[in-house]
Amino acid sequence: MNRGVMIAGTNSGSGKTTISLGIMGALSKRLKVVPFKVGPDYIDPAYHKLVSKNPSYNLDIHMLGEERLASLFYEKTAGRDISIVEGVMGLFDGKDSLGFASSAHVAKILGIPVILVVDAGGMSRSASAMVKGYKDFDPELNLAGVIFNRVGGDEHFKLLKECIEKDTGLCALGYLPKDEKLVIPERPMGLMPPEEMENLEEGLERLNYLIEKHIDLAKIFKIAESAHIPVLPNECSKSADTGGKKLKIAVAMDDAFCFYYNASLELFEEKGACLVPFSPLKDAELPKGISGLYIGGGFPENFGRQLSQNNSMKNSIFYAINAGLPTYAEGGGLMYLAKTVYDRGGKAYPMVGIFDCETVMTDRLQNFGYVTAEVVKDNVLAPFGTIINGQEFHYSKINGNLNNASYIIRKPEQNRKWQCGYTYKNCLASYMHIDFYAYPKLLDNFLDKCRQINDKE
Repeated sequence: MNRGVMIAGTNSGSGKTTISLGIMGALSKRLKVVPFKVGPDYIDPAYHKLVSKNPSYNLDIHMLGEERLASLFYEKTAGRDISIVEGVMGLFDGKDSLGFASSAHVAKILGIPVILVVDAGGMSRSASAMVKGYKDFDPELNLAGVIFNRVGGDEHFKLLKECIEKDTGLCALGYLPKDEKLVIPERPMGLMPPEEMENLEEGLERLNYLIEKHIDLAKIFKIAESAHIPVLPNECSKSADTGGKKLKIAVAMDDAFCFYYNASLELFEEKGACLVPFSPLKDAELPKGISGLYIGGGFPENFGRQLSQNNSMKNSIFYAINAGLPTYAEGGGLMYLAKTVYDRGGKAYPMVGIFDCETVMTDRLQNFGYVTAEVVKDNVLAPFGTIINGQEFHYSKINGNLNNASYIIRKPEQNRKWQCGYTYKNCLASYMHIDFYAYPKLLDNFLDKCRQINDKE
């Protein structure tokens, strides 16, 4: 039996991330837990992995489509004891006024029950009115229980529980008390990454203690058993002809470059590639014997001095790309391949210099949210005419004349379009992030290019 449950919030800031982490961590002490995150966020899944000791996977309808999303969930859930899905924003908040790509939308596709997190600070029976509205709003949604956050203590919870169960018929599964130490700091890109958090282990231990003390984990497990997770056929082959040997693909992984979708990375390996992590911050040069390079997003602007001073690594990447090494860079990876990065204080840091432009950090989001790219020029991922769904989230902007764009990016609901997806030889760099699990053919194209280069050597 596949068991699964979604932890969703009434709104952003309700406490769903904290409660999701606590439930994942507590259940992982005795069960095989596989975590998921609704939406394109990178940082929450990093915390999921930390507490569950298992990779977390993004469930994003815009990027994956409904069929691939369901396929990913079923594939990664198989063989585990329970799946815990953290929702996004408020339960019914999505891409449009119909709630497309919302937590509720995803829960119905997957056939899993939902537990609603309610910030009950300063409330008693008013919580019943709120919860009843969520329960009645979509009769097709299996809203199975409630967890309260920021509760004043046992007496406060007893009152909330009595009201909720009497007024709505839903089960009150427990609560977290008010505790400022449980708040994870945020910055412009979302939560603070776990590797930058001080005293994180101590905080997570306290969270697990409070979850086990105040929340009924046995009932949550029972609710998860009511899931009706669809059994899906394996729709696409992941194997690839590697010619008898695995391609080595270097992947930038350190504090500056840490934004990757786990399903994407696993697909590389399932298609016969060997991922070789390296650090642009600390390593002297690219790994030996590689046939391709992948530089994901992250926070290069926060590590400008270290990146700029590592001249041997910058030179290694510059000469490799100029020699034709197939390279794909997203977000922060694009910034790193530019000539210069300017931080928010106006300090300039020389970067790799593949692209004759500067990236400048600003105080406002330049592009945010879901986008669609039309490929108008062949690149290492896709031929002319390909349509790709992705997402952008960046405060930096490009200064310079780049005439080698291979993407026309559109944000249809805002009637906007712009160029991106810059190319140089076998290199493609873009602000748009994609999930390769949604587009296995794009990964095939990239690995084929890597194989062609490898065969020439």
